[in-house]
Amino acid sequence: MMKTRKTYRMGMVGLMACVSLVMGGCLDDDSNDNIVDIPVSYVSLYNASPNAPALNVVVDDRLINSNAPLEYADYTGYLRFHTGKRTLEFGPYGANNVALDTAVTLEDNRAYSIFVVDNYENAEVLVLTDSSATEPATGKAMIRFVNLSPDAAPLTLKVKDAAGNLTDAQPFKGATAFQEVDAQSYNFEITADGQSVLNIPNVSLSAGAYKTVLVRGYKTPPAGNTSVLSGEVIVH
Repeated sequence: MMKTRKTYRMGMVGLMACVSLVMGGCLDDDSNDNIVDIPVSYVSLYNASPNAPALNVVVDDRLINSNAPLEYADYTGYLRFHTGKRTLEFGPYGANNVALDTAVTLEDNRAYSIFVVDNYENAEVLVLTDSSATEPATGKAMIRFVNLSPDAAPLTLKVKDAAGNLTDAQPFKGATAFQEVDAQSYNFEITADGQSVLNIPNVSLSAGAYKTVLVRGYKTPPAGNTSVLSGEVIVH
């Protein structure tokens, strides 16, 4: 099963925007009209906890998504964060309790993907550095594969009906590095122990694109849970 990507907005997406909720505002010196150059990192957030409620996102004691929750499978795109050590907290939307808190250290002009993973009662974050990828050659694109299913066997990404695999098998929370592929349309297949478990069709990779193919949800959902094993392709 593949769900169409839903790009989540918190009113502060866009790399060049002045993002007051996360950045504390762009520092503008009105006396001489000079803009202070603030070191920034670019951070995307993704809720991959398959039994989590809709979430608050708190950065350094500031609630950054007061207008909308971060629901399961929501993806923010890149947001601008101050560099250095940042504290992130996640909990039920509209409540004050915290289910998960963590500290991350962000470097200037680096890009990161942060995934909330695992069952909600054991939730943690998976932090991947996106800006470590090299630039693709002409006519090529870059892809990465991430296994975010807490109960699936190690998973492998391949091109459907093609010989061989694109990646090694990745355990839960396993992620490959970005790798170079031809820029074209693909029908991807996810396998476990050589057996097909999921298809992700019609993935267009344009020249110069960076995309992550991820698998989320339960192979065997608990009673009453509808977060079945599914795939998604997110754009960086």
